[in-house]
Amino acid sequence: MTFKPRKLEYTLDTRLNNCLALVNKIAVTNELLQAYEMKKHLRPDFPIFICIIGGTGAGKSLLFNSLVGSKFSEVGVRRPCTRGAVISSPPTSVNILRELGKEWAVDGTTRIVTSDREYLANIILVDTPDFDSVEKDNVIISDRFFILSDVIIFVASEEKYADLLGRNVIRRSLEWGKKVEIVLNKSLTETAFNDFSKGLNNEFGELEVVKIGRIPGIPEILDSSAQIEPLVSLFSRFKSSDETSKLRTIELHRLRSSLIQSINGTATELQLLRDRVANAIVQIQDALTQVTEEMEARLQVSPSHEVEQKIQIRLGDILRKYDILYVPRAALRSAVEKIVSTVRSSIFSSRMESDTGQSDTMRLVGKFAQNDCGAPLPQLDASIAKLNLRVAEILLSTEEFSDFRRIVSDSCHRFTSEQIETFYQNAFPEVEHLLEAEFEKFKDGLSTFDEIKLYGSYTLWSLFLITAEITIGGGLTLLDVVLNTVIVPFIPKWLLKLKIIDILRDIAQRIDDQRREALRNILRQQAYIYIKIIIDLAPSEEAILDLVRLKNDLENFSKIA
Repeated sequence: MTFKPRKLEYTLDTRLNNCLALVNKIAVTNELLQAYEMKKHLRPDFPIFICIIGGTGAGKSLLFNSLVGSKFSEVGVRRPCTRGAVISSPPTSVNILRELGKEWAVDGTTRIVTSDREYLANIILVDTPDFDSVEKDNVIISDRFFILSDVIIFVASEEKYADLLGRNVIRRSLEWGKKVEIVLNKSLTETAFNDFSKGLNNEFGELEVVKIGRIPGIPEILDSSAQIEPLVSLFSRFKSSDETSKLRTIELHRLRSSLIQSINGTATELQLLRDRVANAIVQIQDALTQVTEEMEARLQVSPSHEVEQKIQIRLGDILRKYDILYVPRAALRSAVEKIVSTVRSSIFSSRMESDTGQSDTMRLVGKFAQNDCGAPLPQLDASIAKLNLRVAEILLSTEEFSDFRRIVSDSCHRFTSEQIETFYQNAFPEVEHLLEAEFEKFKDGLSTFDEIKLYGSYTLWSLFLITAEITIGGGLTLLDVVLNTVIVPFIPKWLLKLKIIDILRDIAQRIDDQRREALRNILRQQAYIYIKIIIDLAPSEEAILDLVRLKNDLENFSKIA
């Protein structure tokens, strides 16, 4: 038999509240799965497993050596002497056990020996490491052989007969439904033996207890066969292959039931973690939607004194920027100045301060106002700050998210104002780059005469620029006001015949859509950093489905069997 068991592989973040408990559940499920798959594929006449289990210094190795008839297992009374497991096997089963040992031993310390004792002809006897060992690997191996066992021989000594860990092993054996034989080793007095037996019977019901008296020194093997006779009689019950097959069938059924129960528990815990993650993500996505809507509402501004000041500054910047690029300069300067003047007199009722005063005032608004396309950036910066606050409130709202809160606090990068500005500049190009394509698009379909006039028209380029700047600074609502009250009277009749107003509105709509999408994307990027950190905490859906499929396979096999 080649033993290649399935294994559940789930990586969990150690910072999660229930990570350790869940890791332990997965480990137990894996051990049950390995044991089940191994035992399921054993041939019908394979020997049964009888495992000797006990605490440090209880005398397991002495009992093992005595039953096997040779000093195979090292004996001691202080630190654990059995490192790994020592297995007595019939010669015909050794190769299979070696395959098992590759998976079942933690560090390759399991040893396999053979015995010529007739009562062990159909028995695999295992001297397990101490279940209360200071060596973690020994505890793991002891637990694995407990799972694998068909029969348990639990060994206690008079010094530790009231030990809680020992009683837990007995309780687990009985809950599992395993056949368990209890031995009180190194017993000096009848009173201690009676107290031990009475305590077990009061806690667990009627149990048969075997007594082995104390032998002076540190014996490695018992001289008297009479002392192990009660256990030898136990082995004799399994001489018949029918008895062996019956016991293995019962144990395989119990192992399958325990495995299904463990899978259910593991799947439930994994699903609870996925649900917690999903709950947090839904709330963060809702916060993102709400903050995005609030930001977009603020982007569509109404005409006001402050907005006029911003537009004045922006148009002044355009004039200075393009003054050295286009000839004749006077044409562009005249066009822009005419519109600036009309905006001042036609839209706003309040009397404006001098241009110098306006510029000085507006340049104090913040560094975002200095950016080429920077009018929306203060709103974006404020929206990201609000999103960060909303996420913090969500993670503080319930103890259910306490571990998420710590993990996000440790891991999440929050955008700085400088990064926001850089992201926006990369996502939304400068105005002239946007308008070059629009200018070329406008030429398509023009007559030769109109195209010749178009090349001489700096008015058209200034209209494109102002349309873009007003859209970015105040949105489509402000643009409509400016178009209807300011720009239309300024446009030459030959351009009006080309439906320039509709074209400007189309340009503005595309620009507005593009800049809004750029802003939304940056806001989403910050939200997705939170979401990515939290979603990575959850096991995959495939992990849950894998457990469900495994459970279904086990249940279907059980029905067939």
